[in-house]
Amino acid sequence: MLPTFCGMKALIVDEGGRVAERLHPALEQEGYVVESAHARGEALWLAGESDVDVVVVCSSRPGVHDVPTIAALREEGESAPILVMARRGSSNETVAALDAGADDVVVSPVPFAEVAARLRALTRRPPTLLPDDLTLGDLRLDRAARCAVREDKGEPVTIALSAREFALLELLMRHPGQVISRARIADHVWGAGHEAGSNVVDQVVSHLRAKLDRPFGRRDIVTVRGAGYRMTNGAHPASGMSAAS
Repeated sequence: MLPTFCGMKALIVDEGGRVAERLHPALEQEGYVVESAHARGEALWLAGESDVDVVVVCSSRPGVHDVPTIAALREEGESAPILVMARRGSSNETVAALDAGADDVVVSPVPFAEVAARLRALTRRPPTLLPDDLTLGDLRLDRAARCAVREDKGEPVTIALSAREFALLELLMRHPGQVISRARIADHVWGAGHEAGSNVVDQVVSHLRAKLDRPFGRRDIVTVRGAGYRMTNGAHPASGMSAAS
């Protein structure tokens, strides 16, 4: 089971691919939704197409050779923290990477526990810099605590979410009333390359409904047959809706 405290999206940039082969599954075990890019252009495209929480740039050969990629990400407006995993390299190369926009540089080999700790430190934000919560009707997504809060008879009820449940709910609440296709959900929650035809999307939706809707007599997550799902504005109870569930 994925930990409920993560749910962030990580982008690994590794032109050689060897580091990503090991790092990708390790980050997934930490609860990250992970995508990997093996070229600068692919990294820029993936960063632009999805909300990335952290970028890990891996050097597959000695030295820091990824400064142009780091600079390009920043020039394209990527604001997520960037961690560089370098194989040796000089102090001047480290300085160049930091000046290009990297937030931290770690020299391999390094225990994964340290990499994970550095990522947690990079994605940690003071309360004044945390993104705003999302609210629809009596449902609020607490993006700092990575949970949902729903009013029940005037009292707030905190609802624990898995990493994937959180990512799906965030996507739906960002686009209230808009139909979100299964393919788009799969890409956002599992990353590029996930088999959108799989029923795992429907399973996560079912889990969300069991936590957010049914205990409160609501039907805010609506199935649009043949198209996907949409989130209502939370104004109507389940008994007042005729949409498919």
